[in-house]
Amino acid sequence: MFCKKNRMAVWSLCLSVVLLWGLAGCSFSQKDQTEPGSAVQTDTGSAAPTTEAIQPEPEPEPALPASQQESDQHAAVMEDPDAPAYAKEYPGLYSDAVREPNVLHEEKVCYLTFDDGPSSTNTPGILDVLKQENVKATFFVVTGEINEETQPVLQRIVDEGHTLCIHANEHAYGKLYASTEAYLADFAEAYDKIYDLTGYRVQGFRFPGGSNGQVNSSGCYHEIVTEMTRRGFEYYDWNAYDHDAEGGNYSVEQMVQFAVHEVNISSRNDTIMLLHDTYGKEKTVQALPSIIRQLKDAGIQLLPIDNTTRPVHFYVSDSTPPEYVEPEPEPESEPAAQEETAEGSAAA
Repeated sequence: MFCKKNRMAVWSLCLSVVLLWGLAGCSFSQKDQTEPGSAVQTDTGSAAPTTEAIQPEPEPEPALPASQQESDQHAAVMEDPDAPAYAKEYPGLYSDAVREPNVLHEEKVCYLTFDDGPSSTNTPGILDVLKQENVKATFFVVTGEINEETQPVLQRIVDEGHTLCIHANEHAYGKLYASTEAYLADFAEAYDKIYDLTGYRVQGFRFPGGSNGQVNSSGCYHEIVTEMTRRGFEYYDWNAYDHDAEGGNYSVEQMVQFAVHEVNISSRNDTIMLLHDTYGKEKTVQALPSIIRQLKDAGIQLLPIDNTTRPVHFYVSDSTPPEYVEPEPEPESEPAAQEETAEGSAAA
C-alpha cells in the first residue's frame, strides 16, 4: 500500500514536471517569435528575420535665400502686366519701413549712424562706447567686409539692440549704379548675407555717396528709388556730420565741434548724423564719447533708426552736382559748419 501510494506520488510529480516544461517551452517560443531580429519559420521551413531594413530619412530641401522666399507683395506684382521685369525678381525682398506720416519730434533728437563697417578694428570700439553710454545707434553695413573676424561684430550689433541697415554689398559706384537690375542684385546679396548670418531682416538702407551723389548721376536714380520704396525699403541720408571721411584730416576736437554744431543748427528737430566705423577711423572712436556727452548735456535724445523715423532725403534736381566737394577746413576755434554742407555731402 505504501509502495503503491509512493508510485502514484512519483507519477504525479513527473506529470507536473512535464506540464511545467511544456508551458515553459511555449512561453519561450512565443517570446522568440516576437523579439526583434528573431527567426520565424516560413512556409518553406526556412528562417527569416522579422526586422525590415531601415530606410534613411530623405534629405530636407535647402531653405531658399531670404530674398527668394514668396510673399504677398510679390504675388500681387506678378499679376501686374505693366510691372517691369526687375520688379518680378526677388519675391522675398520686401519691407514695411516706408510709413506715412513719420513721427515729428517736439524736442531735438539725434540718430547716430555709422557707414562702411563692420571692421574688426573700430566697430568693436564704437560698440563699447555706445554700451558704456547706454545709447543705441544704426549701422549701415557693407556686407563685402564681413569675414571670420567681422562676423561676430555683426552679430554683436544685433545682439546689443542696434539697428542694422544696408549700405551695399560691394561699395563700387560703377558696378552698383550701372542699372536698376545691378542695384537690386547687389542689395539682394547683402540682404541674404545679413539674414543668413543673423536672422535679421533689414528694413532700411543708405545709398553709397548719398542720394544726390553717384546714384543721381547714373541715369537710373528715379527708377531705383521708385522700385526700392515700392518694396517698402526706406533710404536715409543725413543732416549732421562729423567730417571723418574727407581729406581734411581734422583733429578729434574739430570732429566733435562739427558734429555737435551741425545738430544744434539743424532746422529739423530730428537729425541724422553721419559717422564711419570702417578701417582707419580711429579718430571717430576717440571723438564719439565727447559727441554723445555734449549732445546729452544739451538735452538731445539719442535714438536708433526704426520704422517711425522721419528720413532725411537730399534735394535732387538736374542741377545737383554728381559729387560734393568739401570746402577748406575752418580754423579749429571756428568750425562754422553749415547745415547745407552736411546735407549736401556725398562722403559716405
